[in-house]
Amino acid sequence: MLNEETSQLIVDETAKTHLKDAAGWAKFLGIAGFVFLGLLILSGFVIGSALTQTPGVNNAFATIGGIGVTLIYIILAAIYFYPIYALYKFSVLCKEAVYSNDNNTFARAMYYLKSMFKYIGVITIIILALYLLVIILLIMVGSFAGMHR
Repeated sequence: MLNEETSQLIVDETAKTHLKDAAGWAKFLGIAGFVFLGLLILSGFVIGSALTQTPGVNNAFATIGGIGVTLIYIILAAIYFYPIYALYKFSVLCKEAVYSNDNNTFARAMYYLKSMFKYIGVITIIILALYLLVIILLIMVGSFAGMHR
């Protein structure tokens, strides 16, 4: 609720309880996210090395494909590192702010939460734009192929 006299946000005990619960879940999701990032990188190396060791395949192409798959997995992990980090930082700072009643720490926690959502929003816009581009290209290729039958 907003205090009209001081124009400051006052967080009551019910809101603090909700924030503590949210921070706990955010910490769980942050830690799980770091574990999954590690597994993503590890699986990138395993799949990449498996592709390079595939018998009966041209070694040069298998090596390029294996390195490519590994790089794609590492790039995906790098893209998703920041939102997971920001979620984890939010959880730690939010819990600290609730227990200490520190407005500066609470503001920093909210910064990380906002930053995480902004980052995920931008990634979502980029993915939607890529989907739209792919759909347009598929329509163009389909109509071009239909004209030349």
